[in-house]
Amino acid sequence: MPILPKEGVVKELAPEPGDFRKAMGSFAAGVTVVTVCHEGRLVGTTVSAFSSVSLDPPLVMVCLKRDSRTLAALSQARTFCVNILSVEQGDLAHRFARSGADDRFALTAVEAGVCGAPVLAGCAAAVECELHAAHDGGDHEILVGRVLRVVVDEAKAPLVYVRGGFLNA
Repeated sequence: MPILPKEGVVKELAPEPGDFRKAMGSFAAGVTVVTVCHEGRLVGTTVSAFSSVSLDPPLVMVCLKRDSRTLAALSQARTFCVNILSVEQGDLAHRFARSGADDRFALTAVEAGVCGAPVLAGCAAAVECELHAAHDGGDHEILVGRVLRVVVDEAKAPLVYVRGGFLNA
């Protein structure tokens, strides 16, 4: 017999925001930079909410804040690249995480991918996508991308983030 919560209790329960953040921070995640080229302008942001969704068709998921310039550009361009950072790229993760920074691409070698989205040099992998679907995710938008091309450098170890810092930097 399944154990069910008392009626009405579930709707009343919610963790404190700080406790929720600490719990989620205990889950180690790879570090990515999502990049877009829209109207000739390169934009990008650091993202750890990234995952594979499907092999057939090849789909990935990434979550972006609703007020993100990258989300606005991606919604228009409809193509993007998820650059999976290597252990040597902690500084790049910090640079792309700064809100409002305009110099994000200044010190980074970039090439245009097959869909026009910027592919960052030195990454462990790059996943080039076209927008397949978008879903409500509270203060974020959940974007599903159909994978067009992947590039992998097996010699590069991926950068991992856990409990407020990089695990292997």
